[in-house]
Amino acid sequence: MAETSLSTPGMISRRFLFSVAAAAPIAAAAAGSSPTSAPRGLFALLDRYRDTGMRLREVEATHATTLQHIPAGFRPGPSTGQALARWPEWTRAELDALQLPPVMPLRPSRADFDRVYRQSVRRSPENREELKRRHKIRLDAWHDRRNIQKEWYSRTGLDAINRQRTRLLADKHRIERELMELMISPDKAAIDA
Repeated sequence: MAETSLSTPGMISRRFLFSVAAAAPIAAAAAGSSPTSAPRGLFALLDRYRDTGMRLREVEATHATTLQHIPAGFRPGPSTGQALARWPEWTRAELDALQLPPVMPLRPSRADFDRVYRQSVRRSPENREELKRRHKIRLDAWHDRRNIQKEWYSRTGLDAINRQRTRLLADKHRIERELMELMISPDKAAIDA
């Protein structure tokens, strides 16, 4: 089972394996042997990896430029604990108007709203109907804010750029897995080159 796994053994990283794969043809040439001693498909794999990386850099540059055309409150930004959050930003006054606790993050997710509702019901189960009505108002406000954000993403083309970026990242990871498979195959031809 361990032999068929694509996880790297020990402390060997993908970057190390990729470096070995890229260096194998160079080492073979320096040793005076022919570069054809590299594993079959290695050069095509390296070309695909380079091309995918170049396209990914172009898409990421376009992504960064496009984000600047969206109002700051609707761009991804830091949230509680400085983690990057994709949700729209609220002002403290807007959250206070919805009677949300002061610990609510400025970029709340739907789960944050649900958590506050559940905690409120636990504290005051006798007020369940009023709390449910207030929760619906809060969720409506959250969905309105989220829809505005989605409109900005659509209008600027950022949603299409994000899909393209996701596809390229998946391609990059697929190529890395193919390279790892090539490097750690039973005969380990690339490592022994």
